[in-house]
Amino acid sequence: MMYRKSNILSLFVLSVFLAAGSFAQRELGAKPTKTGGPLVFEQAAFDVESYELSFNVIPDQKKLEGHAVMTAKIVIPTNVIILDLDTPYKVLRVSDGSKSLQYEREESRIKIFFPQTKQVGEKIKTSVWYEGVPRIAPNPPWVGGFMWTKTPSGADWISIAMQNDGADLLFPVKDHPSDKPDKVTMDITVPDPLFAVGPGKLEKTRQNANNTTTFTWRMTHPIPNYSILFDAAPYRVIKDSVKSITGEMIPIEFYILPESFENGQKLIDETKKYNAFYEKYLGPFPFRSQKLGIVETPHLGMEHSTHLAYGNKFRYNEDGYDWLQLHEFGHEWWANLVTATDWRDFWIHEGFQSYMDSLYLEHLGKKDKYMEAMRRTASRTRNKQPVAPREQKFSYEVYLAGPDFVSSDGDIYGKGAVILHTLRYLIGDDAFFRSLRRMAYPTKEMETYTDGRQTRLVNTDDLLNIAETESGMKLDWFFELYLRQPELPKLVSNINGGQIELHWDTPNNMPFPMPIDIVVGNGKPIRFSANNQKQTYIVSCSECPPISIDPNGWVLKSH
Repeated sequence: MMYRKSNILSLFVLSVFLAAGSFAQRELGAKPTKTGGPLVFEQAAFDVESYELSFNVIPDQKKLEGHAVMTAKIVIPTNVIILDLDTPYKVLRVSDGSKSLQYEREESRIKIFFPQTKQVGEKIKTSVWYEGVPRIAPNPPWVGGFMWTKTPSGADWISIAMQNDGADLLFPVKDHPSDKPDKVTMDITVPDPLFAVGPGKLEKTRQNANNTTTFTWRMTHPIPNYSILFDAAPYRVIKDSVKSITGEMIPIEFYILPESFENGQKLIDETKKYNAFYEKYLGPFPFRSQKLGIVETPHLGMEHSTHLAYGNKFRYNEDGYDWLQLHEFGHEWWANLVTATDWRDFWIHEGFQSYMDSLYLEHLGKKDKYMEAMRRTASRTRNKQPVAPREQKFSYEVYLAGPDFVSSDGDIYGKGAVILHTLRYLIGDDAFFRSLRRMAYPTKEMETYTDGRQTRLVNTDDLLNIAETESGMKLDWFFELYLRQPELPKLVSNINGGQIELHWDTPNNMPFPMPIDIVVGNGKPIRFSANNQKQTYIVSCSECPPISIDPNGWVLKSH
């Protein structure tokens, strides 16, 4: 997911979540509905294998008629499970595929009862028919839902965004990031002449007698729940391809409004450059057996897997690239290939990707701009809550500085990026960039997989273990201070002639043996091993030139 852009070089400060008037119980300043958080027993008891979804989309009524089939495997014996489904929908019937099942509707959940306790390893199937007028997005993509709008020519344009709210805005789902289905099939029926686009590959289309068309999409790789959606408009498609570093050809499909068609190829050509950048640092494009998909949307954008929502209106910055497309495309690695098991670790999506956003400047030969972006972002950290707390979180909680959802906390983005920048300084470029690649693909063998086995679920300790292995250093102190609590360390310094006294002042006197660069005049940086105890560095000079400490801003610290 991305931020609104306040400056080309900034790492996107998350805008205030002030929503406009709403349709389905949304009020001014509404926060997203709950997604994630602690798993209840009735959801922890099963592991989703697939969803088969059918949608009949009725734009003139802003209505959805749905049928959702979930196949799952029992991992804890139970006779009851829970699926999430947003409150505007009415549940019509629930079955196991052959006979009806008893169920209870409890606000945004469906409690489904089996006649007998299901045992470990047993497969279950639930089939839910439902309908309703879905929640309208007051501030997409940050506060999500449906968008029923019009193209410039007046045609229907339907879009959905639901990362912060959860996939229950669209279908009955185990709404938690730790459980990605292995595959998804979607049958989307829309009025002619609309074209419906979903994740994965288009398997077939069926023309119906009532002037509608059904589009069948199939995704055969594990996919985050909030990527299981569709967009519909009178799209045209531009098809192209790009060669991966593995030698395989990656199919590119851009579903674009007719009014924008002439702008499409340039964005595709830019995306090929972004792919080369990401493959250089992170390994091959993860979904090359599916597609590199882009879909023009009425909202700014979102990183839906193989189905990138794009709404930046083909604007390129002073450095010649489209920051929105660069950002969302990178989430194919940091969100869709590598997915956090819980919202508490979503800095792995947003902080890592925000770091890549700035690293692209260095990739273009503009390291000075990369360094400036890091300094600017470091000065804007809020430091109100941990970037990677240990307790489970709902989605909206990782953005907030308070419960009112008015003052937003973007530290999982910007602070997360600068933490990586500081880690790079600490362990050196070689170990750092090896760690990035191993975080994406732990082994070379995984880089060759194209059947879904390359995807994985991770948490913050994965990076700690990888970085320690690659650097040969103990780094628990680094992760504890920067990620597990909010306060920054303060560097206390006193320069008197050629004598420099330094020490780190940390919250609760946490250990922090972070080295720091000292530069005398125009000389080369000297790395000084500072810690929590006062230390003295002596500069050999009778009349010392100006002395600066960490002049390039490598180390994230309090100012």
